[in-house]
Amino acid sequence: MVIDFSDRILLKETFTEMLGSWSKTLLKWMYGDDVKVVANLNEDDEEAVKGPTFIIRGRHRDVKSYADAIVSEKHYLDAYSQYGKEHMQTAKARERLDTAVRNFESTTGLTWPFKDEG
Repeated sequence: MVIDFSDRILLKETFTEMLGSWSKTLLKWMYGDDVKVVANLNEDDEEAVKGPTFIIRGRHRDVKSYADAIVSEKHYLDAYSQYGKEHMQTAKARERLDTAVRNFESTTGLTWPFKDEG
């Protein structure tokens, strides 16, 4: 899976749908037991990575804002699942998520693919 923020052309609705789909997949991998986070720090190292792999490309600030938002989304879902919607921990996680989403949207010009209905 490749998420590419480097192309600065006008992004259409289909890209937003793909971003949502990729983000859902990434969240599923975050919750999986067999997911390994691997960073190849040596470009010469050709060791194969087993399991799901993904690549996020683009300007540092775009990639960082996406990573912050997707991790905040996971933390919010964890708190919601563990404590319920009205708990203080969940409210704090929601505030951090809202901040990360605002940053992502202002940095990339894209709409965050997930919205809370309640």
